[in-house]
Amino acid sequence: MCGKAAVSHLKWKDVYAWATSLTPDSAFPPDPASRINISPSRLRRKSEPDSMVWETLPTIFADGDIERPTEAIWPFLPYWSRGQLPRNKNGKLISTANARLRHSGSAFAPSYMGAWSKNSRVLIPVSWFYEFDSRVRPQIPYAVLPLHAPFWLLCGLGSWFTTEDGAKKLSVSIITVEPNEVLKSVGHHRSPAILRNQDEAVQWLRAPKQEALELLRPFPEESMGVEKIPMGIKIPGNEDIEMPGYFIRN
Repeated sequence: MCGKAAVSHLKWKDVYAWATSLTPDSAFPPDPASRINISPSRLRRKSEPDSMVWETLPTIFADGDIERPTEAIWPFLPYWSRGQLPRNKNGKLISTANARLRHSGSAFAPSYMGAWSKNSRVLIPVSWFYEFDSRVRPQIPYAVLPLHAPFWLLCGLGSWFTTEDGAKKLSVSIITVEPNEVLKSVGHHRSPAILRNQDEAVQWLRAPKQEALELLRPFPEESMGVEKIPMGIKIPGNEDIEMPGYFIRN
């Protein structure tokens, strides 16, 4: 799965300069805030709705003839959740940070099929993401790094909702697929769906569904690196972490 990500000095102009198949608007919005520990939105205290911490990820969606950058709430908020974290009929929170690709029946779980049927696909650029070795206790965290690209472009699904003050906002889920051998080596059983090259960016956003599905596959091992990092990354919102030198970006 992909439960944490980093956005380190990511600039929209650099994303579009690399993903040249995308058509930008005449001006970019402010660049995403630089953070190394982004978790899905959450309640600090589950019994207190006012303790909500809303988190966002940089996101690109198709809008007319252009591919528009924005900040989207993470995780995915289905239309029926009315702009709140989704809960089941018993009131328990449902995890929608990741949308697992299915290989029989519907492509995704019912919560995501409305977005899939409407072609509400999004791109989520992140500097790196984190996985945790589930074979040991406590789980060891690893950063998963692009070796031959400046950042990852993750495939996602989006859901639009209207806030109480009438603003229209986007929420997203990161699609997950089978892991490659690199991720298996650190004890992980799922992987974000990662695009392999610049041309696939516009294909994911605009291609017919069957063509888009073909982009959802494990990423090549030779272009992915992993590095063990401090346990402090497990604390949601903790940015006071001494990362290895590779991760220092200007």
